[in-house]
Amino acid sequence: DDQTIEVYRSVAPGQNIIQADEDVHVGQQVLTQGTKLRPQEIGLLAAMGMGTVAVYRQPTVAIVSTGDEIVDLTRKPQAGQVRDVNSHTLAAFIASDGCIPVDYGISGDHFGSIQTTCQKALSTCDVVILSGGASVGMRDLTVEVLASLKDTEVLLHGVSISPGKPTILARSGSRVIWGLPGHVTSAMVVYAVMVRPFLAHLSGLTTSMVNIRSLSATLTRNLPSAHGRVDYVRVRLIEKEGQWLAEPVLGKSGLIHTMVKADGLVAVDKDTEGLFAGDPVQVVPI
Repeated sequence: DDQTIEVYRSVAPGQNIIQADEDVHVGQQVLTQGTKLRPQEIGLLAAMGMGTVAVYRQPTVAIVSTGDEIVDLTRKPQAGQVRDVNSHTLAAFIASDGCIPVDYGISGDHFGSIQTTCQKALSTCDVVILSGGASVGMRDLTVEVLASLKDTEVLLHGVSISPGKPTILARSGSRVIWGLPGHVTSAMVVYAVMVRPFLAHLSGLTTSMVNIRSLSATLTRNLPSAHGRVDYVRVRLIEKEGQWLAEPVLGKSGLIHTMVKADGLVAVDKDTEGLFAGDPVQVVPI
């Protein structure tokens, strides 16, 4: 428009010419180890004539879904069955975080099947993620299988968060195994708050790059919470008068639509019994 044209006319001839050493200068450190190469970093490297740089190898992450009730998404679930959702959501998370997902399919609730699949996955991938089979029950074999694997140690079984309490972390030689809950929302929450930062560290990112930037918002309603655990509440972000409001999206851990509606997570600290409407909160994007 005329106003824009007038602004351009006000720029003096030669004013936009970049001078020597104005962008970067000799001896200046422009990139450091542990920096994620975004399009802008790629452009900087190109401007410096660097077509090749040393980078960390992308971690490969095996995904194993467990449970006799799990069926492939191409099948119509019968009574007591459910389609395999976790392998697809986790693969999308992993790929978006710059790692390489490897789908090892579905293993039923059979010791030998899960053990064989884990052994194959550990022989080819840096990290193995098992979904399902982490709770304490007759058919939950993950811990038993891990105990049978050579040079494998279960580091933790159960964390004081909700959803996601039955999470497992194990070391197998130089590989890492995560056992995630079978409920789809629980699995995604645990991935977002625990597995994602771990994979970022494994990818060579510095602490400042690993830390997920949060967004300040105001809670729209009271949120009760059980003392002694961290509750991760799904929230929808609403912009009102230049401010962000965090509206809780409530629902059971098996309801995937709650994650579709959510823009992020709000952590309710384990030493509190809830939050009040109007409280300031930090929203971690998902």
